[in-house]
Amino acid sequence: MNSDSKILGSVERAIAGHGMISRGDGVVVGLSGGPDSVCLLHVLYRLSALLGIRLVAAHFDHGLRPAEDENETRFTTDLAQSLNLPVDSGKWASVQISVKGSMEERARDARYLFLEAVKRKFGCRRIALGHTLDDQAETVLMRLLRGSGPAGLSGIPPCREGGIIRPLIDIRRSDVEAYLARNGLSYVTDSSNSERHILRNRIRLDLLPVLKDYQPKIIEHLARTARIMRDDEGWMEGVAAEWLSETAETGENGDIRIPVAAFNRLHRALKSRVIRLAMKKTAGTLRRVDAGHVEAVGRLADSRRPQARLDLPNNLTARRVYEHLVIAPFHEAVVHEFSYTIDGPGTCRVEAIQRSITLTFDHAETPTRNGNTPSTALLNGDRITFPLTVRNFRPGDRFVPLGMAGHKKVKDFFIDLKLPAPDRHRVPILLQGEDIMWICGYRIDDRFKVTPDTRRVLRVTLD
Repeated sequence: MNSDSKILGSVERAIAGHGMISRGDGVVVGLSGGPDSVCLLHVLYRLSALLGIRLVAAHFDHGLRPAEDENETRFTTDLAQSLNLPVDSGKWASVQISVKGSMEERARDARYLFLEAVKRKFGCRRIALGHTLDDQAETVLMRLLRGSGPAGLSGIPPCREGGIIRPLIDIRRSDVEAYLARNGLSYVTDSSNSERHILRNRIRLDLLPVLKDYQPKIIEHLARTARIMRDDEGWMEGVAAEWLSETAETGENGDIRIPVAAFNRLHRALKSRVIRLAMKKTAGTLRRVDAGHVEAVGRLADSRRPQARLDLPNNLTARRVYEHLVIAPFHEAVVHEFSYTIDGPGTCRVEAIQRSITLTFDHAETPTRNGNTPSTALLNGDRITFPLTVRNFRPGDRFVPLGMAGHKKVKDFFIDLKLPAPDRHRVPILLQGEDIMWICGYRIDDRFKVTPDTRRVLRVTLD
């Protein structure tokens, strides 16, 4: 078997083994102009009839190297046209991104958005990228140095969401270069690949050559480690997904509520997968999430504090809310102090919390307290003197809960209800002077209850 047949066979096996492509698929090939992408385009071109696929070349100008970018665009366009393939080019300035991060992260995000747009434009199902076995090894080392856990050490997946595939993932970079030389294929060299302030470059240029003195097959060993980690991680993620589906609850805002007692009975290894999966389901990504973040969320669940909060990457928060661990999108929903005066019967709009309170008097020969619900309170109208006040909780508030003889701090009442701290300031409280009449939605004050002697009932409704 000649060397070209060996590479073509390796790509065929990768495509078949990972289910990368189906017959009839359109495939966008990310063509940077570097050796890996040129090899990828040429190999897929040679296999296109056998695989039954059509190809589209796509080149993205990041605009970071003005002296080289224009030359790369011309080169990639000429290469695609020489193979009679359609080609599309784009520039970073024309792609709108909102994701924050380093220059490298934002450039990568812009490139993926462009490739996705090309995929839609040409009606394709896959985006092929030219990552090699060497890229896999470098990624494992880079993540190891950054303290990643098993998921990070799984490296670059051969396939991932969005139809991203990497047909060269089992091929060494040296084999790619030899293929280009045998076939007389030229390529462009990215000058930034030699800049040592980039960690990946230092790993490739400095660290790996030293490691090869200890283990000549370090590239293959690191790539095998990634495969093992990816297999193990895939199985564990399946177990975590099943547990999360059966045990946790998903709220209207996309938050995931995990029962702490059940969570804490899990094996430590499964806990970390449950946390990561909950974060991914909520944010849609695990970028910038490392093992330290996962461990911090685990400590939150194990803490004796009934309420606590932790800010996470990707605009997420983790909160301990009594018996639940809540992973949720971050919402700046701070409710400041509010106070409204009610001069008489009618409706008062509490704009601060987008609720309304309606007061009406009922006359009854035998009024009772039956009819109190979370949204309606029946109060002793004979004791009411306007104006009344509706406001939110203040430190030191006290009232006499219905059925009790003594005062109770409103804060302790909320704690007994296990009402999360962020929600307490959203609860309207109806007062006459300094006396609380109704903690709206929860409990009336015993001093304002309807009695057999009550001649007039004040009906208060919370909408």
